[in-house]
Amino acid sequence: MNERTAGTAGRGAVTADFSPPTGSTEMPPDLSFTTSGGRRHRVPTRFGPDLGRVARPPLLAREVLLGDAWKGVQVRLGAADASDAHEYHALETEVGAALTIHRTFSGSPFQGLFPVPVGYDMDAAEPFLIYSPPRGAPATGLTHGISTTDQRIIERDLVLAIRLLESLGLVHRGIVPAAVRWDGARAQLWDLGAMARIGTPRTPWGAPPYASPEQRAGVGEADARDALWSTAQLMYQLVSGRQGNPDGPPADLDAYRSLAQTLAGAFEPAAENRPAPARLLALLTSDPDPAAMVAARPDPLEPHRREFDAALARKRAAAGVDGAGGPGGGDGSGGGDGSTGTAVDQDGTTRAGPPSRTSGTPDRDRGRKRTWLGGTADRDRGRSGKGRR
Repeated sequence: MNERTAGTAGRGAVTADFSPPTGSTEMPPDLSFTTSGGRRHRVPTRFGPDLGRVARPPLLAREVLLGDAWKGVQVRLGAADASDAHEYHALETEVGAALTIHRTFSGSPFQGLFPVPVGYDMDAAEPFLIYSPPRGAPATGLTHGISTTDQRIIERDLVLAIRLLESLGLVHRGIVPAAVRWDGARAQLWDLGAMARIGTPRTPWGAPPYASPEQRAGVGEADARDALWSTAQLMYQLVSGRQGNPDGPPADLDAYRSLAQTLAGAFEPAAENRPAPARLLALLTSDPDPAAMVAARPDPLEPHRREFDAALARKRAAAGVDGAGGPGGGDGSGGGDGSTGTAVDQDGTTRAGPPSRTSGTPDRDRGRKRTWLGGTADRDRGRSGKGRR
């Protein structure tokens, strides 16, 4: 939490009334969480009512007031859904993606393209992630047509976000109007729980027309160009005011010359026939390829990698988990239902995991969740050498 991230809600942001009841002297309860920098933090917190879609169901979202003045948005799982291994994986994927993106792009010109994580707690009764307020309003409010200038900016920002995620080996599978924010100057891409690891087998995901045919069918391997199809469909809807063809280019694409000039190739049904994100980005901006900058930036966590790897090895040994089942290892044969010692995240990464959040001793499962989470969200905390519990 800092001055740079506070007050970024922008035009169209929802604000709740956090005023205590008249005459009330009761202090708000404390909320404890791990910050994006890896430190444990506790602060009096008030909650607003649940908001409309900021994240995909069953994830819930509501505004929070931390301390006396700082407002954010809490994305959480309800207690009932938190016991479902699949839904727990979805939130864990979002936490891991949010921290990875923040670690890479914080302080760069690209930070504002994605939501900024403030803190998280995956061991709470209702696991949650807190973000800085979203910028602007959902793109669902733009479906009555936009100017060519706004069209170009939104296109550029979304393709830029896709290219940046590609540089991290990620693809966003959930680019739909409700996941894109617009404040009149820049776009912001939410729903980070929809990430997949590039090159992993596709699983059926999304709905037409925004999800590509191969993504809906769950065939082939996840590709950064999957997100280009979604962007093309989104932009067609913003320009024309109606949804496009779920299986290919819209029949009237030529009637929208500004769209056809840039995104015509992104409507190809097969990913291999769509342009690469870098090639498409070059049509939208004269700036250098941002992936080169990402590759050139030093990794601030590199000095702590050996310490983290050693700590993770000790955790695996204590839990009786084979090290080959950790991040980047194993064959994924353990399944994703949490019934074995490994689990497969939605992004295709095999991780050490709990047998089930609904079986066994609660305290034992809670301890194992920390080991499981060590392969995603807590990885940053472990490598930083801070905030260890």
